[in-house]
Amino acid sequence: KLWHHLPRAAKGEEQANHSLMLADWPQMDDSVPLVTDPDVVSTFECFQALTRSIRNARAEYNVEPGKRISAVVVVPSGNLKDEIEKELKSLVVLARLDPEQVKVVDEARSEHKVDAVQLVVQDGVEVYLPLSGLIDPVKERARLEKKSTNMTKEIEKLSSRLNSKGFVDKAP
Repeated sequence: KLWHHLPRAAKGEEQANHSLMLADWPQMDDSVPLVTDPDVVSTFECFQALTRSIRNARAEYNVEPGKRISAVVVVPSGNLKDEIEKELKSLVVLARLDPEQVKVVDEARSEHKVDAVQLVVQDGVEVYLPLSGLIDPVKERARLEKKSTNMTKEIEKLSSRLNSKGFVDKAP
């Protein structure tokens, strides 16, 4: 409906209808390069890397998808810090963070580093995710013990194959 209220040229012979669905695709003049700002591109790439790092840590520590976690983002003072603070709501949504427990600071303090996972995003940009919000220590210990048991069984199985005369003889 909005399309019909936008100003446009009068209907011509080459234009079948005044409908967005039937309108020509916008054409770009290839002789004019696109205008890009390297600082904005760099800031966006940092924001992407920041979001990706937090999401990867969530997956690595098997954090439940709906669980909101806290984070401390360390960014040196300047334009990048200002831009990340402006987009903090987007970071909260994309990385599934707890909006009340997310801070952007320009310097990491010792209390941020205690019992926290440190993620280095790029030069000078780090994230600290407190382990208390990421994992349940009892469940994590049980998961790691189970994984250790399975790995030990797998090693024993492969060792017995390698020690088997028939297996080694058939190997190329």
